[in-house]
Amino acid sequence: MRPSTTPTASDPLRAGAGRSSVRGVVLDAGDAPDVRRQKMARIILDSMYQFLGLLDVDGTVLEINRAALDGAGLCLEQVVGRPFWHARWWEVSEEVRVRVREMIAEAREGRFVRCDFEVYGEQHGEKTISIDFSLTPIMNDAGEVAFLLPEGRNITEKIAISAELTRKNGELQNALERLKQIDGFKTKFFANVSHELRTPLALILGPVDQLLKEGMALGERERFRLKTIKHNAQSLLQQVNDLLDLARIDADRMPMAYVCANITAMARDIAASFAEIAEERSITLRVRGESELYADVDRVKFVRVLVNLLANAFKFTPPGGRISCTLERIQDARFLVSVQDTGPGVADPMKPQIFDRFTQAEAGQGTMGSGLGLNIVKEFVELHGGTVVVVDAPGGGAIFQVEIPIRAPNGAFVRESGEEPLLHADYRHGTASMPDMHLPANRAGRPRVLVVEDNPDLRLFLFDVLIDEYNVSLEEDGAAALASALADPPDLIITDLMMPRFDGERFIRALRGTPDFPRVPILVLSARADDVLRESLLEALVQDYVTKPFSPQELRARVRNLVAVKCTVDILQKELNTQASDICELTNGLVDSRKTLQKSLLALQVSERRWLGLYENTAVGIALADRDGRILSANPALQEMLGYSRSEILGVNLIEITEESQRSRTEMNVQGLFDGVRPSYQIQKRYEKKCGGFLWANVCASRIPAVDQEGPMLAVIVEDITARKEGEQSLAATRSELARVSRFTTMGELVASIAHEVNQPLSAVITNSDAALRWLSLAEPNHDEVVAALHRVNRDATLAAGVITRIRKFLRAGEIKRERIVVARLLNELLLMLQTVLLDAGVEVDVSLPADLPELQADAVQLQQVILNLIVNAVDAMREQPGGAHRLLVEVKEDAASGMLFAVHDDGPGVPAGARDKLFDAFFSTKQDGLGMGLAISRTIVENHGGRLWLDAAVPSGARFVFNIPAA
Repeated sequence: MRPSTTPTASDPLRAGAGRSSVRGVVLDAGDAPDVRRQKMARIILDSMYQFLGLLDVDGTVLEINRAALDGAGLCLEQVVGRPFWHARWWEVSEEVRVRVREMIAEAREGRFVRCDFEVYGEQHGEKTISIDFSLTPIMNDAGEVAFLLPEGRNITEKIAISAELTRKNGELQNALERLKQIDGFKTKFFANVSHELRTPLALILGPVDQLLKEGMALGERERFRLKTIKHNAQSLLQQVNDLLDLARIDADRMPMAYVCANITAMARDIAASFAEIAEERSITLRVRGESELYADVDRVKFVRVLVNLLANAFKFTPPGGRISCTLERIQDARFLVSVQDTGPGVADPMKPQIFDRFTQAEAGQGTMGSGLGLNIVKEFVELHGGTVVVVDAPGGGAIFQVEIPIRAPNGAFVRESGEEPLLHADYRHGTASMPDMHLPANRAGRPRVLVVEDNPDLRLFLFDVLIDEYNVSLEEDGAAALASALADPPDLIITDLMMPRFDGERFIRALRGTPDFPRVPILVLSARADDVLRESLLEALVQDYVTKPFSPQELRARVRNLVAVKCTVDILQKELNTQASDICELTNGLVDSRKTLQKSLLALQVSERRWLGLYENTAVGIALADRDGRILSANPALQEMLGYSRSEILGVNLIEITEESQRSRTEMNVQGLFDGVRPSYQIQKRYEKKCGGFLWANVCASRIPAVDQEGPMLAVIVEDITARKEGEQSLAATRSELARVSRFTTMGELVASIAHEVNQPLSAVITNSDAALRWLSLAEPNHDEVVAALHRVNRDATLAAGVITRIRKFLRAGEIKRERIVVARLLNELLLMLQTVLLDAGVEVDVSLPADLPELQADAVQLQQVILNLIVNAVDAMREQPGGAHRLLVEVKEDAASGMLFAVHDDGPGVPAGARDKLFDAFFSTKQDGLGMGLAISRTIVENHGGRLWLDAAVPSGARFVFNIPAA
């Protein structure tokens, strides 16, 4: 502190004018320096926006900060010395009061406890809020609990946001239901895409086969990778063939090529292709029944039926189980094929739909699939005129029974059986084994990563990706992974979600629910692109979530970051544990010094040292600044946040390091504090760091009045929220990209479907027109045939017109839902939603609208979409233009002739003259990656309201878009 100087008349306290009170703390000119520092410490603590207090081990209140007292309408004297659970906060219900008392009893035993409560905490105890409340035991030097530290954070807004998220999810679900109405488009799309995929798959399998056969110099690791590619490409080709077959069946274009074949010999040949996987899993596979059984079947389709049934049995049969295939003649010239396994069987609710398309067994019963295999079986059996059913096997398991006529239908051509081989590939469902890379099982000094994945190929691929840097352990389901993690906690866990028996989410929750298990970071690696699940897991349980497919380089980077953070946290925790006694001593000293403040100068000196310890070691940034915003002192936490040393940060101007678009507002806020216009303020903003980049922070600023020799000062509390903001921005960018891809995908499907629907009647029109011309060109024209052909032309043209009419109805905008809109509120909500986008682009927004603006009758969602499109277009245009801060003006005014006029004016480069005439055309865009639909959709919305949207070409610079909404 600075030495005392002579008081001046400009400062009332310096001149002996007397006393001043700040948040209930009386500042006196006669206070000794140590007393003044203690009081200033109290002012700063009371200015913090979180609930903070101190209790003895029995729960008696020793200290509570001002924010908590003001929220409940209490003063310190009403709670000090009394049981904590009797205070006004907990009078919401007796249940809450009892739970608080139970938490105190738990904390007294040395355990940290935490719970969410609804308490009286606003409007002087008249309004309830939701808080995240915790109790932390404070130990003395002997390791005994000396005090309890209660802390609470207001999470009311967070709960409201969660409820809003739930509502939005409901709206998304309704939208998904509407999408089911275009299921026909999906079937055609699958058929087209499946056909197109066969060529690139052939170009994958062909070169891979060549490399495996001819690449003699390849190492074992490279051969493993090539075999993995081949195996999974064959799997994908099988799925593509299934989709094509289903499309042909749906179109009644699946021909039958009957041949008189020995069914028993076919079954034995197919069973032989499963021999290797049966041996690996110790499964007994038997083919029983007739030694020879000849029947008329389509060889290729019947092979697919048997292969799919056996593959399904292997999928659900556990190691050591049994599978049998029985063939027998039955009455009425039919034969029966039965495939029996010893797996979990098929649940009764699943039996009626097990053969439906895209139906799969429950995740807990076995490996997930495409849901097409059994549907292919049903379709192919029915093409043979047969039936397929599933029944329970005696002793457990399932029996799939296929019944087919021995003879082909009358009139069908049947070839004689030949000696040609069966037309099926290797249906072995195993995987390539991992090559021996001669690495020790556990290399000292390397972090250990636990990989949990049920797919063998992917499990070994992850091993291959990570083994060079880490010790890697592999498990195939959640139960085995849980046992492994509890026995020897790893440094990182990578887990899938959809696994048999014990899935990944259940494994994660069981791990996090295990008491005393260390906070091991978890990375989810899943094919489920489910935003709701992803957000819920990231919020409470896991540290990262990666969607398949993924880049090995990206995975290594994410793993490296998580492991580094884990190791850093372990080091810091160890260091913190060694200083626990110092923290307890500090807390004890602060409480004792307050009680003896007026009695002993020695106690005040001890208190000052301990306050400085808190100031130096808290994770929250604290600074004192003068009227111009220059930092007079800053604690280490703030120094680290901004990247300055202790000496460098002195004199740094908080206003000047504020992000440029917020400097003028920050200067107004600071001057307002020193002029007495406002006692304090809280704001979310960005500071420029010394080394470049920005620090996102929650900032709370208060004015400390002039005391003794020092003038008024600014107390600033800074909480670092950069990581949270970066996560929000990354999530927003991902959602934006997904929305863009979804628009292009939907448009591609729609164009393909329109072309297919219109092409058929147009082809018929051309054919019939040609026929009519031929009849007319004869020496004796056949007018009857010409008339018939023209009638067919008319019919097909009418069909094409009907297609166009249906498409127009499908694309026609929905009806306007008019409601009463307060324009000022609508703009505030929209600008709040766009706050991050505007800050990132350095755009300041000015809103101009009269105070007496009437309410508007319009569709609120559509009107907000128009304004959103115009603002985003303006921000994109200004972002591309170099320079400092940009300004955007949003004007609203009432016009007697046009209704309500809206204008969005930016200071960007403007619209090129050659683009103005096409600006509102669909699919025209001046952006390199723009879809060109925003302005077209906006104009349609405005015109549906009876208004008009136009570009004001009279402005000298930038672009100004104007639209009007007539009075309803």
